[in-house]
Amino acid sequence: MQKLCLAVTIFGLLAMAGVAGEEAATFKPDDEGFIRNWLVVGPIALGEKAATHEEDSQKEFFDKEFWTGQKKAMPKNGDKVTVDGKELAWKAVAAEEFALNFVKIYDGQTTTNSLVLGVAYVVADADMDGLKLKTGSDDSAMWTLNDKELKRFYASRAVEKDQDTIEAVTLKKGVNVLRMAVINGDGEYGACARFTDKDDKPVTNLKISLTPPAD
Repeated sequence: MQKLCLAVTIFGLLAMAGVAGEEAATFKPDDEGFIRNWLVVGPIALGEKAATHEEDSQKEFFDKEFWTGQKKAMPKNGDKVTVDGKELAWKAVAAEEFALNFVKIYDGQTTTNSLVLGVAYVVADADMDGLKLKTGSDDSAMWTLNDKELKRFYASRAVEKDQDTIEAVTLKKGVNVLRMAVINGDGEYGACARFTDKDDKPVTNLKISLTPPAD
């Protein structure tokens, strides 16, 4: 009996260590600089108004906090939030190609007229000025870096590489919090992002973490 209890205890400790190791893992951008690893939560139903991809229709959804503290949330895999009485969990995901495909990620759930939020912790070894953040989205998207909103794009389109470019972006030494909010009308939807230098060369000497920085 003692041996059995000891074995169970050891197994439990190893399992916990494995989870901790997975959460502490860091990833690299791909060779083109695309960030493939993200934490996402959703889909959040928005209603018919979100079907019109214009600022007058969708601005309120980018402005809104769907739960207290959403705009500055520092989630980790498995963290739960409640939106309109429905519990949702942050989920660690990896893009199969350059862009996340939310239809695959949320297979079987409502994706029409909905919102998905994403976070990636981008770790830089030194301050990096004068960068570009190149993004793509299906459909509309808002991008935020270190709690500063960078840009909103209102569009009905398929996601492609480098559809939009945000100039004069700075990564500080250490952890940078990159956030996206993507509104889908119907059909396929997804998003992609990468940093490049001023000459449009991909920035690949970064680490991507899915674990929030320690206080």
